[in-house]
Amino acid sequence: MKIITYFNNKGGVGKTTLAVNVASFMATHFGKKVLFLDADPQANSTQMMVPDQFWLDYYGERASKSTIMNFLSPIIEGDSGLNFIDELYMGTANRYNVDLIPGHPGLSVIEDIFSDAWNKSLGGDIGGFRRTNWLRQMKQHYASTYDYMFIDVGPSLGALNRSILLNTDFVVTPMGSDIFSLIGVSNISTWIKEWMHSYRRAVHVLYDRHGSQSAEKYLFNLDIDKTTKLIGFSIQQYVTRTFADGRRPIAAYESIIIQVPEAIEKHLNYLIYNNLTIEELNLGDVPYLYSLVPLAQASKSPMYSLVRGDGVVGGQTSSVKKYKEILDSITRKLLKNMGDLNAD
Repeated sequence: MKIITYFNNKGGVGKTTLAVNVASFMATHFGKKVLFLDADPQANSTQMMVPDQFWLDYYGERASKSTIMNFLSPIIEGDSGLNFIDELYMGTANRYNVDLIPGHPGLSVIEDIFSDAWNKSLGGDIGGFRRTNWLRQMKQHYASTYDYMFIDVGPSLGALNRSILLNTDFVVTPMGSDIFSLIGVSNISTWIKEWMHSYRRAVHVLYDRHGSQSAEKYLFNLDIDKTTKLIGFSIQQYVTRTFADGRRPIAAYESIIIQVPEAIEKHLNYLIYNNLTIEELNLGDVPYLYSLVPLAQASKSPMYSLVRGDGVVGGQTSSVKKYKEILDSITRKLLKNMGDLNAD
C-alpha cells in the first residue's frame, strides 16, 4: 500500500475537493482499492462523503461510530500504539467508492502530544519514536487490504502534519493562482528541510542509545530519504472577471501561474521523486466549478459522477463531463509518476 498525502501551507486551493475526487476516480475507474484518511481538523473530506444524518453517530455526545480520534486514543492516553477498528465508513455505503476513516475537529487540540513525542524522539526515546511514527503502524495494518491510502491534511506546519508527512510515500501539492501559494511553497520547503535534518540526527541518537536490534524492532522510518516524495502539483484556475466586452482573465493571476513550476522546482527539488521533470510533475489545471461544488456536497457525490437527479441542469452537464476528463488525465499522470500506470 502506498500513501499519498495532499498538502499545501495555503488554504483555498481546492485541495480537499481534488483529493476526494481523485481518490474516488482511482477506485471507480482504475479498480484500485483505496482507503481515505481525513486528517484535517476541519474534517471537510468527511463532510463531503458522509450524509448529514449520520454526523451525530460520529460526533454527537453518544457517538457510536469511530473517527481518527478512536484510532489515536492510545496515544492520547499516553501509550504508543494505535487502536485499530474494523468498522470504517465503507465504500459500499458511499458514492465515492472508497473506505473512509473520518476526521475529527479534536485533532486540532492534540498537537501538543505529537510535539512532545517529537521532542522526545530527538533524544532517542523509543516511545517518542513510536508515537511520531504512528502512521507507519497504520500502513502495516492495512497494507494487504488496500492499494493506496489517500490522506487529506490541513495547511498547518505543525507536529501532526509532520508525523504524517514523515511516513507518507508521496506528496501532491495543489496550488492556487495567487502570490500566497508561492509563499506557501517556500514555507513548506524550509519547514520540511528543518525537520528532516533533525530526524536524521535523531535516528543516529536512537542507534547510539539502544543499538540496532532495538531501533529496528519497531516500525520506525529509519531512512527518511525514501519517503515524502513529491509526485505532482496542480494549479487551481482563477476566476475571470466580467467586463463590458466579455469575460477576461486577470493579468496578475496569469503572472503567478507562470511562476508556479519555477517555484516548485526551486524550493521542492530535493523532494522530487525518481527524477521526474517539472512537466511530468505538473498534473494540470483544475477549473473553478462553483455551481457543481454545492451539488456534490448536498448529494455526497464525486463531482465527476453528478447526474440530473442531483440537480445538474443545462450547461452543468458539460461541466461534469469536462471535470471527468480532467480527473482521468490527473489520475493517469499520478499513476504514471508512481510507476503504477500499467498495474491497472
